[in-house]
Parts: sequence; structure tokens; C-alpha cells
Amino acid sequence: MNRLPIQLPIQFRREFWETRGSFVRTPIWIAVVLAALLLMGMVTSSFEINMALSELRQSPEQLNELEDGAELVQALMRGDLFSNHPQVLRMALAAISIPFVFALLLISQMYLLGCLYSDRKDKSVLFWKSLPVSETRVVLTKLVFGALLGPAIFLVASLAVGLLHLLMMLGFASFQLGVEMPGLGTLLSTFIGHSLGLMSGWLLFALWFAPLFAWLLLASAWSRKSPFLLAFGLPVAVMVVELWLLRSVNLWSAMWEPSKQAFEALVQSQLRPWALLEHWGNALLAPAFWLGGLVTAGFTAGAIWLRNYRYEL
Repeated sequence: MNRLPIQLPIQFRREFWETRGSFVRTPIWIAVVLAALLLMGMVTSSFEINMALSELRQSPEQLNELEDGAELVQALMRGDLFSNHPQVLRMALAAISIPFVFALLLISQMYLLGCLYSDRKDKSVLFWKSLPVSETRVVLTKLVFGALLGPAIFLVASLAVGLLHLLMMLGFASFQLGVEMPGLGTLLSTFIGHSLGLMSGWLLFALWFAPLFAWLLLASAWSRKSPFLLAFGLPVAVMVVELWLLRSVNLWSAMWEPSKQAFEALVQSQLRPWALLEHWGNALLAPAFWLGGLVTAGFTAGAIWLRNYRYEL
């Protein structure tokens, strides 16, 4: 019991070193691609923007003929874009985080789907079983890392990249368009609100998706050849049989509704950080949220049992 505070960091460090290519290098590559696209967009659009803005400045009456975006263009001309439209900064940060979040959804699921299966495939499970660490702790460590700690590393990297890219875009808008830079307080409050929204949104997302994460662990511990086919093929087969025999889609509805709630919370928490309490309140009052916790516990218990008694190839 006294070794628990020491063993947990070592176990989490092991998971980090084994997955650093996914949770560390992937956001770096995404950042490089986004930076390249951003620089290309700045270079190729600078001449067109200069020509368009010069025409609008020479003929202000043309602004009244624009049906869409007239207010935004007028704000650009007056230089008070961010004072009249503070949501522009939040939308910019949210747009930058989109590719990171989509990549994270894929990486976290692939990690959970392969972590226990890989130990049996390369026979390293025999080595880990020789250590004085319970299988319960091993499975829970992998679940927590795949659902929370690994994504936290990924999201922190995305926030740093988002802030850097936002400053690049603001500099371009100020230099090229003559837009006044937002104040330091506005920039910090927007970034802190976005960061809290993204982290809290992912935490709520992970809790909604906990049954899926635990099911992926169970499939990883259960499957002998292809955990992917077991994890996704079995639910699809059950849904097809239910639709064929019962003419119902109850299983699909049970999976879709929590997923919808999770995605809405993840997206809206970035655009409206002040709505975090609302999302958490709706989740805590939803019976499906607590039922998902019971399902998660059942799947996790199954993965622990399989980890204890099944380690053959």
C-alpha cells in the first residue's frame, strides 16, 4: 500500500513512453501542417485583400449593397472588430482546435483498442504479470490514461499551438487589414475561457463516452486476432439483427443520444465557456449518464477478469 504513490507515476510514465508517438508527435505534425496552411493563406490572400479593401474604402456606399457580412466589413473599416464582435476570437480558437480534437478522438480509441491486445500479442503480458502490480491497477491505469491523461497532453499542445496561431492571425489582421489588436485583458480572458471550456468539455465528453472506452478495453482484452472487428463488428451485427427481427433501433438510440450530448458539450463549451455549468447540470441529471457509469463498471470488470485469466496468443 505504501508503494502506491510511487507505482502509479511509473505506470503512467510507461504508458506515456509507449504512446508518445501518438499523443506527442501527432499534435506536432498537425501544428506544422496548420502553420504551413496559415502562411500559405496569408501570402496568397494579401494581394487580393489589399485590392478589395482599397476599392471598398474608395466607394463606401458599396457596403450598403452587401447583404451578407456588411457589419463585419464595416467593423474592419473602423478598426473595432474585436470590441463589437468578441466572439471572433473564441471562434478562431475553436476552429484551430477542431483538427486536434478529431485526431484525438481517433488516437484515444485506437490506444484503448490495442493496449491490452498488444501485451498478449508480443507476450509482454508475461513480464508484467511477474511484477507486484495487480491487473486491476493495470487496466484502470490504461483506462485513465487513454480517456484523460493522454488527451490532456494532446489538448495542452493544441492550446499552445492555438495561441501561437491566433497571435499570427491577429498580427496579420493588424498589419494587413488595419484592425486594432484586442487588449491584453481581452486576449487573456478569451484564451483562459477557451482553455477551461476545452478541458472541461473533454472531461464531460470522456464521462459520456466512458462506456465506449471501457468496451474498447474489453474488446482489447477479449479478442485473439482482431479487436477492431470485435469492438465495432459485434455492435453493428446486434443492431442489424434488432432491426431485422424487432423492427426497432433501441441499441442505436442508446448509443446515439449520449454521443450527441457529449459532442454538443465539447463544441459548445469552447464557444460558450459560461455554459459549462449548464452542460454539467444536464449531464448529472440525465439517467443515461449514470446508467453509462454502471455499464462502464461492468465492461471494466470484464476486462480485468480477462486480464487475470487470459493471456494466450
